[in-house]
Amino acid sequence: MSNEAGGVQGSGLSRAIAENAGPDPVIGAGIALLGIFLMGVGGAQGAHYLFNFGVLVAVLGAVLFVLFVTLTALKQRRASRASSPEASAEQRDARD
Repeated sequence: MSNEAGGVQGSGLSRAIAENAGPDPVIGAGIALLGIFLMGVGGAQGAHYLFNFGVLVAVLGAVLFVLFVTLTALKQRRASRASSPEASAEQRDARD
C-alpha cells in the first residue's frame, strides 16, 4: 500500500531528502559527550593520561559532528536542486 493510495502524498523534496540523508550528527555529539565524561573521570582521579585521552575523544567527536552536519546539508542541497529543475531555471533567469 503506497502513500498515494491512502490519500497522503509526500512531496518529492522530502522523499529525496530522506533518501539522501547523510550520517547522523548525533554520532559525533555522543562521542564528544563520551570524551567529556572521560575528562571528568580522569580529572577526578588525577589520571592525567585518561584526561588527555578524554580531550582527544571530545575533540574528535566535535570534528565528526561538524563533518556530519556539513555532509547532510550538502546532500540535502543537492537533492533539492535535483528535485526542482524549474526552480533552478528560474534562479538562473533571475541572475541574468
